[in-house]
Amino acid sequence: MFPEVSEEKPQRDEIYMGENNQLNSQSKHSIYESNQSKDKNSRLVNNEHRKVKNLQTDTSSEYTIHTVDLKKDVDVPPQLSELRIHEGGDSQEGSVRYVDLSMQNFPRKPVKLSVKQLCLDVVCQNNGTCVVEGNIPRCDCPLGTAGSRCQKYISVRYPQFFGMGYLALPVLKDGYKEFTIVVEFRPQAQNGLLLFSSETESAKSDFFSIALIDGYVEFRFDCGTGLGVIRSTEMVNIGQWNRVALFRIDNSATLRLNNDEPVEGTAKGEFSRITLRLNVYVGGYSNMSAISSRVGTRKRFVGCVQEVGINGYRYDLRKADIVGDAEFGVNVGECSQGICETVSCENGGICSIKSADSHVCLCPLGTSGDTCEHKHEIHIPRFSGHAYLQYEGLGRSVLTYTEIEVVFKPTTEEGLIFYNGYTKDRKGDFISLALRDSYIEFRFDLGTGPAKLRSLRPVAINQWHVVRISRTGLQGTLKVDDELEIEGESQGAYTQLTLLENLFIGGHANYDEMSKHVNISKSFTGCIQKVVINKKPLSIMEAAVDGVNVEPCKHPCDGTPCMNGGECVPQQDVYQCYCPLGYSNTNCEDRMRKLPSKPMFKGNGFLIYTDKKVVKRVTGSKIDLQMYIKPQDKNGLIFWTGQNHMKTASDFIALGFRDGSLQFRFNLGSGEAVIGYNDSRLFDGSWHFVRAQRDKQDAYLEIDGIEIVEGSSPGSYTMLNTNKMVYLGGMTDVAEKTLGKFTTGYTGCIKDITLATDFKVKLIGHAQSGRNVNQCTRRV
Repeated sequence: MFPEVSEEKPQRDEIYMGENNQLNSQSKHSIYESNQSKDKNSRLVNNEHRKVKNLQTDTSSEYTIHTVDLKKDVDVPPQLSELRIHEGGDSQEGSVRYVDLSMQNFPRKPVKLSVKQLCLDVVCQNNGTCVVEGNIPRCDCPLGTAGSRCQKYISVRYPQFFGMGYLALPVLKDGYKEFTIVVEFRPQAQNGLLLFSSETESAKSDFFSIALIDGYVEFRFDCGTGLGVIRSTEMVNIGQWNRVALFRIDNSATLRLNNDEPVEGTAKGEFSRITLRLNVYVGGYSNMSAISSRVGTRKRFVGCVQEVGINGYRYDLRKADIVGDAEFGVNVGECSQGICETVSCENGGICSIKSADSHVCLCPLGTSGDTCEHKHEIHIPRFSGHAYLQYEGLGRSVLTYTEIEVVFKPTTEEGLIFYNGYTKDRKGDFISLALRDSYIEFRFDLGTGPAKLRSLRPVAINQWHVVRISRTGLQGTLKVDDELEIEGESQGAYTQLTLLENLFIGGHANYDEMSKHVNISKSFTGCIQKVVINKKPLSIMEAAVDGVNVEPCKHPCDGTPCMNGGECVPQQDVYQCYCPLGYSNTNCEDRMRKLPSKPMFKGNGFLIYTDKKVVKRVTGSKIDLQMYIKPQDKNGLIFWTGQNHMKTASDFIALGFRDGSLQFRFNLGSGEAVIGYNDSRLFDGSWHFVRAQRDKQDAYLEIDGIEIVEGSSPGSYTMLNTNKMVYLGGMTDVAEKTLGKFTTGYTGCIKDITLATDFKVKLIGHAQSGRNVNQCTRRV
């Protein structure tokens, strides 16, 4: 039974609410009073109603109600729609009369329900927190969760804000004197806090903020002695991507929205430094009312944020588990959600999120197009901005020394060109080459801190460039085109570079697996024509083990201009044909009427000999090589035999020019001998006689039958063992195969070669094959 209600003191606790403590809202409230006897039993018609406070009842119970003066001090809940009381036990139609109890009939005292009471039936999952706004309870969901009860797990890369959330980046440690900020955002409302940090939670002293105020971007900051406010001259584009760039030094700052004119301003007072102790908040703040007077708005941002960069560091807006920078946050969604759900990629392509509002099909090698619909062959790769080529890593082959040359033509200002790392956990050794804001950046880390080298000037877009990077131990160099060489040094004491993971060109398969010190997540856009690593040219397409979204770069070589089996070799925007022996001219279109008797070489030609009569007179314990030469260039390999995979101690014998010095070099396995002769008269355009002779470890070099230079190899080995191939005039990949002893082929003429004092070599007749060999002319 419900307790009896006295006539003089009505029970204030006997107020009833609907399901889930939700009260209906109407302007009038009604009660039914019976015409029958006042002492008869009555009961509640609505058995679903229940008590707010401590009264424990059975909804089917009955109690006696007496006449009550409703104009006395009676509490009526402000949102109570109606309370029906029937007298006499059973409810029958016509047995009650309606009494209007409007606000004018009696005073109303609202019942204020606590957050705990309103959140009684709201269970937030995954560490969510119940909060109440406007008497309506909801869940604040931690970063990485979503749903009405935070029941869903989501991955946030491009955060979406709904006006009731935020995320927090690490405290800005290097913004005391100056900072540069770049934010790319797509707003859905004209007001809201976009970025904020402060010294204190209330921002009463040092702070800065970027906010949307009535559609304009406002930058506010205080160095401790007065507020500075800078406002954009134009409004943001609602529903479209906007980019705000801000630069502050001391108490002066410049704001630029999109392509509008920059706006300058200063903060009041004499202080010029900002102390920041709070996180950098994106999209809002945990207590907007505490800072609203300082930042100019009480509202949080509504829309998407695609990029936040401070002082050159582009933040990863994902949760800071392994790869992200966001330390915490609430009520943040993912702007790119659902983009790939309706996309179909052909030929084995896979849909991938490209940005906050776009996708890309990752097309396997040999295919391209928006949906991978095209098939083609590739000679020179073009990277589409979401592409890469993957190779075996450099491993331990570059421990102490690394040298890389890249020929490329960019079409955008930013992108990863080259990367190789030690592990996938974003730590340890790495080497990278990237384009950032049109500047070339070379970075490497030996395990104790990165070196960062940056080109002096930006490179031109849509033009070919040659970049050369190198490192020896801690020391690194960077040279772009004809600029001065830049030097730098990595941190710490380690001196060796170990790269066990795969090597990538033009981008990366997973930027989460790159060192955090690279700090780039965009792929290169443009063409890469040549890559040389430690003197070894990389077969860019043939050596690739994987890749996506690589297209043919437009180049004359695509049309196979070289005839009769000639090889088209790109040289930036032009090309050169490597013609087989017996063919000549620009495109190898002319067949020689007579093979050369006095071969002429132009730095990229050679003859190959495998004839046993030749090879046996070169290898073994001795050699006697005689010839006439008419050199034109001060660098070039004339004669060579060695091993297929050359190492420091590998056997070889060579004759060639290096910086004007004619050198006779050999190694029998126990050390190298270098016998050199310097005389500018060798380049006078006349024929000169050269004799190179070795007997076991001892050797001499004779010039024109007059000058003789002697030398010996160290150690005890006396026999020369090679791959039984002899090259004249050069060979493919000279720098790599000679380990840098020579860098190019010979330029000039050769005649009358004799081996072992009496064996006349038929320069063309004994040759197995050749390339780019012509008849020597009088002008040479």
